[in-house]
Amino acid sequence: MSNIKTKAIFYAYSNNALDHLAPYAFMCRQKELPCELIYGEDFIKFKVSPKNNITQIFTDNDIKTHNITSLEKQGFFQIIFSYIWYFANIIINTAFFPNFFKNKLRGLINKFFDQIDGELIGKNTAKKLLEDTERVLVFIDDWSKKKKIQNGFLSHLKGKATIISVGHTPWHFHHSLTVPESSFCEDIALVSNNWESDAKSFIENKKVTGTLRYSQKWLAVLDKYTKDKIYNKNSKKNVLILGHNPTHTSDWNRMFDLFINLAERKDINLSILPHTRGMSNMEPPKKLKNVWDKTSTLDVAVKNSDIVMFWVSSGIFEAVLRKKKVFYLSFLSKIDGEFIWQKNVPSNIIVKNEMELFKALDNYNENEVIDNLCFEKIIWPEGDDPWVNVSNFLEKFLNSN
Repeated sequence: MSNIKTKAIFYAYSNNALDHLAPYAFMCRQKELPCELIYGEDFIKFKVSPKNNITQIFTDNDIKTHNITSLEKQGFFQIIFSYIWYFANIIINTAFFPNFFKNKLRGLINKFFDQIDGELIGKNTAKKLLEDTERVLVFIDDWSKKKKIQNGFLSHLKGKATIISVGHTPWHFHHSLTVPESSFCEDIALVSNNWESDAKSFIENKKVTGTLRYSQKWLAVLDKYTKDKIYNKNSKKNVLILGHNPTHTSDWNRMFDLFINLAERKDINLSILPHTRGMSNMEPPKKLKNVWDKTSTLDVAVKNSDIVMFWVSSGIFEAVLRKKKVFYLSFLSKIDGEFIWQKNVPSNIIVKNEMELFKALDNYNENEVIDNLCFEKIIWPEGDDPWVNVSNFLEKFLNSN
């Protein structure tokens, strides 16, 4: 490795971004790089909290973490916001206080957040993290100008650090991208597959590595840090639904009718994992309260399942990695026909209506050979584990001058 003093910085604006960035931080620490991670917009606004297993991995591997408010205290208004946020964080994470009071605090924080100069906070945070370094690698999922703090942070780092994007999700359906201005674009893109590489033709420096979040090595690390109870198998089928919000669901009422019908079946244990955006904070119908799972992480929910259903969620790749039976509910998807894997998907994965689903559940055989190859090709290009691909990229980059 080069003798140049190098540091790796990770900017996670959401829990999904954190899920994708965490394995890169873990790998960089294994290569003895100092690592610091920033909890961005969604964490500041108390939309989400970091998952316990991820935070413990960071602690055990000496990966420093920062909330933006702990780094940025310039200007009277921002100083006030910083202290209010500090005390709000204590209250929200303390069981003693009632939920209605916590929700009021969240609302107050969001009003303050809308008034602060996010671009300036991002810029000043970047300045602080650049201190005493010779070379900096900055890992992000994607660069969004709409996220003011992230945009200010990255804009200041552009030209002073190497900005590397790793993607917010595996590239699993066809869609076009808006070509960004060169000053608002990453320097290197680590992409999940050749389809993503083609779609990001405007980025000169790309490397097809696969999706590190869905590597066997990272799966083993997560399992080591998962303390949640994994239920014993029983005669019932354990069915998990990976929900999504109205924006990506073709018929919201039909979706809930299906959920209720499934919850009433006596031969399955149903669990519904609501999507973070648009579902996690909503109150489900009374008939679904016992199956609406707001607490389990994706990896635990998938491990507890025999069958995983979805219509958009990229969380399905967790099920693929764990070799679960997968059902794609095409009748609930707004982008049916656009998925890359649909070209080669086995017919017993696609479910076109409720009757087909009920019949598939009736005929489910736990000894069936699982064929998820069409999905595996999305996250494991050429059949290679992404861990090896990313490790080789980093070694080559760090040894370069």
